[in-house]
Amino acid sequence: MAGTLTLGQFVKELTALLEEHKIAIPFKNERSWHFLFYELKKDKNAVGRPSFFDSLEFDWDGPFPKSQELSNFLHSLHWNASVSASNPHYETIDLSDEVKALWLKKYNAEDEDARKFIASAVGRAKKEFAQDSGVQSSHEPSARST
Repeated sequence: MAGTLTLGQFVKELTALLEEHKIAIPFKNERSWHFLFYELKKDKNAVGRPSFFDSLEFDWDGPFPKSQELSNFLHSLHWNASVSASNPHYETIDLSDEVKALWLKKYNAEDEDARKFIASAVGRAKKEFAQDSGVQSSHEPSARST
């Protein structure tokens, strides 16, 4: 059920789909991850939206909304070798075929609403992540959200 997805499950399944769609997944610059999750949090009426978004906190003390919990999870994936970020600059995340297959299997086992929500997040991520590949963002801080 979509509401029971955890932050970790969601990030893993989203990452697998991004890799499957050949979308560059940022690692070093997390800005686009935080904007993506901030926008997903604000979309409270989206069908299939996991309930963890309700408690995900964002801080606007910098140039973009930042969730420490999201940041910690992204880095823990690298620390435990679930994903790699290749030298020399650690700019993007790479997934092995085995890990991608495992995470896609879990995605395919989700209910239809959860799969639709995650698939829509892939489309949003494609746009958001492309902005960090050289195009300046049009996002402006408008309010703080918790």
